[in-house]
This record gives sequence, C-alpha cells and structure tokens, in this order.
Amino acid sequence: MKKTVYAIMIIAAVVLCGCKKAKWDGGVGTLQVKVSAGGEYITKSTNSDIKEFVITINRPADGWQRVYPRYADMPQKVELSSGDYTVTASSLYQEDAAWDQPIYSGTAAFTIAAGEMTPVALVCTLSNMKVTVVPSENFKNELTQFEVKVTNAASWTAAVEGVNTLVWDAEKIEAGAAGYFTVAPLQIQVSGKRAIDQTEAQAAMTITSVAAKDHHIIHLDARVTGEATFELVIDDTVVQKDDDVFVDGWEEVPVEGGETPGGDEPGGDEPGGEDPPVGDPTLPTVTWEANPDFAPVTMQSSGMNVELEIDVPNKIATFGVEVDSNVLSETISQLSSTQDYEYQPGHPFWMDMIYDDTLCENLGGMGLGLPLKDDLLGKTHVTFSLSGLIPLALMYQPEPGSNHYFNLKVTDEKGNLLEKMITFVAPTE
Repeated sequence: MKKTVYAIMIIAAVVLCGCKKAKWDGGVGTLQVKVSAGGEYITKSTNSDIKEFVITINRPADGWQRVYPRYADMPQKVELSSGDYTVTASSLYQEDAAWDQPIYSGTAAFTIAAGEMTPVALVCTLSNMKVTVVPSENFKNELTQFEVKVTNAASWTAAVEGVNTLVWDAEKIEAGAAGYFTVAPLQIQVSGKRAIDQTEAQAAMTITSVAAKDHHIIHLDARVTGEATFELVIDDTVVQKDDDVFVDGWEEVPVEGGETPGGDEPGGDEPGGEDPPVGDPTLPTVTWEANPDFAPVTMQSSGMNVELEIDVPNKIATFGVEVDSNVLSETISQLSSTQDYEYQPGHPFWMDMIYDDTLCENLGGMGLGLPLKDDLLGKTHVTFSLSGLIPLALMYQPEPGSNHYFNLKVTDEKGNLLEKMITFVAPTE
C-alpha cells in the first residue's frame, strides 16, 4: 500500500504586490500568477501536484469568471479588463472523505490597472484534516476482527458510507493509512471481539473541535481489565490539543481461579499488573552531545560542533527546519523552490530536507555535510550536522548579540512529531 507522508502544512495565501487604486477607464491590464506550496507538511499525493491545481479568476462586480483546469496550462500572462478580482487555486480532487487526499487551496484579491502588469504570488493552504489511527499493543492483543469507522457526516446512515466515511481495519492500521476529511465534526465508532471469549466490544465518541490543518491521531487502548480506553490527541503545529476521553467498555471476564487479569493491585506479580513504563521508547528523540541542554550557542567562523543525533524508531517521514534569521532565512529561500519568501520576524522559512528537490540539489552541492532526501527518508537514525551551515551567517554581518533560531521538526511514519528549538547568537566582538 502506498505510504502516505503527512507532509505539507501550507501557509495562508498572500499577495506580493501593493494595492493599486483601480483605473476605471475600461482599459486592459495584465495578470501574472505564481502558485507555490511551502510549509511543514509534505505529501507525495498526486492531489498536491501544483501543476494539476485548478485556477479560477473571478470579477465580483459583474460575476465574470474564467477557469483554467490545469495550472500548467495557464498562460504566464493573462489580459484582463481593469477592475477588482480574486484568484483561487485549489486541488483537483475534493472528496469529503478519501484516502491520501490532502486538499490545498488559496485565494487572493488583486486589482488590474490599465496598462500595468499585476504580479500575484499565491501560496496555498491545506484546507482539510488528516486522521490516523494508532492502536496500542494491548488493544491489538485484546481484540480481534476490529474496525474503526470515522465520518464527518452529521449522522451514521447508509447514504454516507463510502462518501463521508472511511474504515480502518488491521491491515490499513498496520500500513499507517491516513484518511483526509473536509472540516466538520468527526464521529468515531470502534467495534471488535475480545480474543479471550469472542464477546462483542464497542465504543464511540465525537470530536467537535475541528479545523483545517488539524491532524487527528486516534490512539486506541484496551485495558486488560476489559475497559476500552480512547486517548484522542489532536496534533497541530499551531495549537496542540490533548484530550483524554474514556469510553465505557465491556464487563470483565474472569480467568481460571476467579481473578481478573493483572490481579487486584497495581504493580502486582501477574501479567498486566506492572506499573506503566516512564516515557515511550518508540517516540523520536534528539541529543546534542556537545550541548546536552540545548543552551544558546555563539556563532563561530570555524570549529563549531552542532552534531545532532536523531533517533526515529518508526522511521522518518518528514524532516525539516524552520529558519528564523534575518540574515539566513531569505538566503536559504533563494536556494529553494519557494522564491517569493520575504523575511519577517516570527515568520520563519521552512527548510524541507526531503521533498524540496531544488533546495536539496543546491545544498548538496555546497559540501556542508547535511543529510538530504534518501539519507533521511525512512531512516531510524541520522546525524544531522549544522556545523557547516551556521558559520555562513557571519558572512552577512548579523547584528552583534542577535538571536537566530533553527526549529528542528521531524515526524515519523505514525505521525509522531519531534520538535526542538536551537538558538544561535551572533558574536558581540
């Protein structure tokens, strides 16, 4: 089954031109549109292919509209009568619920003035939601023939089956299948049979707090006492929401001797009664031997030791760095496929180390020792070195004492996120 990499969190649409006052003289001007996709989440889905985006130009004053079915076929320059317009770029396929179907869209308003060319740089945003299902080992051991249904329909009816509803079985869960839903409250139904006696087990819940760009990771667990426990984590890079939702499960089934599995006391000698482990060894981690506390480090022209050891037991799916630096952000952007980036404090440039082919090609030719593309994708351990990149900032004479932020972000194939901020300080002497 095709691996889905949850990739692209795409930034809100912007127009890189000053607002011009329309010249209402009936003249003709020219529009030039550049559509791009940049941000944290990257996906291999064909629905994210910019060349296949649908472009729609509207003139609100009289309802006039022009549609280009493929961005690749749109002329580089479009002649339009003077006036106010909007332009929208959107993914071709926009099902309410589908596997591997992120939907991207962006809209910008602009004005055409007679005799002038208006450039519009349109950066699209992910407009639907991703859902993945992660069962615990207890859940998989306790239940057989289980399935998880998720719908964004208002109610469970036969009419929404296959339209608004996706179903995860054991095979899809094992493959890490990701479903995408248009934004609406999500209803979840879980059903299965207990392995010990084939009795039915069911649970349900509803997620009402939903928004575009959300990644809903549904964690399933079944306690060995027989209660079904659902831990819902809505993992979003802008707003992290953690909700623990406990749903009543099935009654306990006595084992031989009249005791329930695990005994009566936590930490007992029976299987299942041990105290829960501290931490999760399957989550991605990063260590910096030369700076274990990740304290701010002063930039040096040579001899820097920024060797990060990154362990990702569930394999790397996305890998990148948010660069928030008034001397490096725009410089790095010029090496990438995103050419319209303009630095503003607090608006870092996303340095995609796997899926930005242009950036990877340029960085690879600079001899900086950075792992790129296949050196990262699918790996469980990498050494990520910034020792060669950071000294380049000194070439641009940064303000003494100024901070330059590198926010490492790595996700694994199960949707777990590793995020670590590294601060570099320009020397004062």
